[in-house]
Order: sequence, then structure tokens, then C-alpha cells
Amino acid sequence: MVAKTIIQQESLLNYGCELGEGSLWDARRQRLYFVDILGCRIYTYEPSTGIHGFQSFDRTVTALALLEDDTGLLAVIQDGLAFISFDQLPFPPTNSASTYKRLPVDIDHLKGFNRFNEACVDPSGKRWLVGTMMHEEDFPASAGGGLYAVTQSGDGLAADLLLDQLTVSNGMGWTEDSKTLYFTDSLRKEIGKYDYDISTGKVSNKKIFSNVDNENLGVPDGMCQDDQYGIWSARWGSGKVIRFTPQGEIDLIVHLPQALNVTSCIFGGSDLDELYITSAKTGTTDEQIKKHPLNGDLFVVKDSGFRGRERTRFSGDFSK
Repeated sequence: MVAKTIIQQESLLNYGCELGEGSLWDARRQRLYFVDILGCRIYTYEPSTGIHGFQSFDRTVTALALLEDDTGLLAVIQDGLAFISFDQLPFPPTNSASTYKRLPVDIDHLKGFNRFNEACVDPSGKRWLVGTMMHEEDFPASAGGGLYAVTQSGDGLAADLLLDQLTVSNGMGWTEDSKTLYFTDSLRKEIGKYDYDISTGKVSNKKIFSNVDNENLGVPDGMCQDDQYGIWSARWGSGKVIRFTPQGEIDLIVHLPQALNVTSCIFGGSDLDELYITSAKTGTTDEQIKKHPLNGDLFVVKDSGFRGRERTRFSGDFSK
């Protein structure tokens, strides 16, 4: 199969994030959220008005999730999990400091743990799969990342370890029948497929969905899915997002020549046909910055020919 290529030269928002990540579309509010991990910020962008801005926090924020009760967002922070009410994410954004409610969760971190990273709510809405990452300089001698199934327990959260010996936990998704979990282990350049028990959240029987080891296609990072259950994988170090068919073939490449470190992607817009893409300045040399001056910006692609799927909302209540 010869993959189609779409080239997107210009960025949408010129923020120059150190580590833009965690893109999330809120279909109820018709707004996009994303984070700058190293900048400790959550950004909000409303396409219908063009209004955008951020709130800053005292810790890194790495991933976000919507709540079914629509009271705010769940957030993965550097050393834990939190609830951020919409009162603390005002719109229009104020470009100022804000706060969160830390959620108690009992996690025994694995040896080599560095920080929390990616997360995604499973199709049941009852579990939030939260991944951690190792100190990257320790790989391949060791791998201290893990993946946990997080559920509500009273006013806090409980966490069950699903996977260990991971490098950097990243993009996740599910097949249409919810019986298979896709999971990205970045430093191994793998997207794995696991049997997934939607009633218990347990994973088993790993198979390799993709282990593309091609410098031109970079390292797999964040992920989203379209309404045909294709996998859209953001590729760090390549300036690309690549689409895999459910059979694992690459049929489309989105190329951002002005950015190098592409980190996450999500479909948004009123028809879920706009692909928003985050990127990062960190991890680039001065020479690479000259060649890719829009590193860290937010991009949008409106002509992919695909529509996305809304992310499942978490069914817990943390507003009290």
C-alpha cells in the first residue's frame, strides 16, 4: 500500500511550547484542551471564536480526561492525579496561576519511576488507564514505567498495576468491540495489542501491532482514533503523524515540515473532522530549531478525509 501524504506548513497557534502534549477535544463545549508539560500549563482553544489562552499550575500537567458529570477535568500531574474544576479553568482563559484538587491514590511506584505521563479513559468509562515513565537514560538496562487501571474509591482513587517493565507510557486506544487495547511503549518504538477484559480492566496476551524502526517515521508518542478505528500515531523526531489501518498498514502520513517533535493528536471541530496536533521544542538542537522553527506550536489539518471519535468520559464524581 502506498501511503497518501498531507503536508501542513503553517501552525494554528504560535505558542512554542517546551513540551506540548495531551490534546483533548470537548465536544460539549466545542473546545480543545492541551498542555505544555514543562511549562506547567493547560491551554484552551475555542475554534468558533478564536479565543485561546492558558492557566498555569505549580506542577507539570501531562494528560487530561473529561468527566461525564461535566464538572471539570481529571489531570495527571507530575507526582499524582488531580481534579480541576471548570472554575479553575475559566473561559476566556486568564493566562494566570490556577489550582487543582489533589486526588489521593495509593500507587507503589516501580523501581526506576520518573513521573506520570499518558492516560486514557477506557470504553466503559469506569477506568482511567494511567501510565508512568522511567528515567530515559536508564534504558535499555532497565525499564521502570508502569500502566495502572484507576477507579474511583470514595473521594479518592484506587489503582491496580496492569503492566510493568515499560519505558515511556504513551498513546492508547481500543478496537470497536473493546476487547483489544492498543498501547504505546515509546522507547521500544512499539505499539502493542493486548487482550482487554472490559469487565475487569485486565490485560493479557501482548502482540505487536507496530514496531516501525525508521528514522523518517520517528518514535511513537500520543495517539487518537478515527470513526473507522484507524490509529493515528504522533511521531516524535519526525514531524509526522501516521495513520495505521486496523490491520496495521500505513495508509496516510501527515507531514509538518516546520516542526520536528510531534507529540499528540486528536480530532475536533463541530464535525470531528479537524485533526489538532501538538509539538515540542524540547529535545532539539539549535540547528534543528533553525530547520523546524514552529516546534512547540499547535497545528490543525482540515483535509484528512477522516472523522474522529469522541474520547470516553470518566464516570466518577470529584466535585464535592
